[in-house]
Amino acid sequence: MAKPSNNNERNLFRDIDLQIMLCNEKIKNHRRSIDKIKKMCGWNGPSGVGGIDYSKESSPSTHISFLEGLELIQHDEANIRTLTEERKELRRSKRRVEKIYSSLTGYEEKIYYNRVILKETQQRTAEKIGLSVRQEQRIEGDMKDRGLI
Repeated sequence: MAKPSNNNERNLFRDIDLQIMLCNEKIKNHRRSIDKIKKMCGWNGPSGVGGIDYSKESSPSTHISFLEGLELIQHDEANIRTLTEERKELRRSKRRVEKIYSSLTGYEEKIYYNRVILKETQQRTAEKIGLSVRQEQRIEGDMKDRGLI
């Protein structure tokens, strides 16, 4: 889709991919937190389940009470749901940009690539593609009117 770029220039796709990667890491951390909370509450997996004492308060062997653990897990699960939705929205945005970019040709394609994907100024974009700033602004304005930008 997007043209290859050197590592120093800004790129919308690279930014979105980085945000998706950060969401994935945060989700992993929340899942680890849930596992840690379960261990601290004394909740064992399927092989070790003999029963849970719901009235149990914190003790030296159990660092968190059942209720505290449940609240912490619910908080982590809410964060996971939020991050999952954020990740979906980032992926939708990336697909939308790719779809618009692939449908354009000529100056519109070049302007879209430089302004939206590379996040360059109108001045720099006009210089790169050989237009005046005013010509670039007219084409970009028309693209905005059509909902492409």
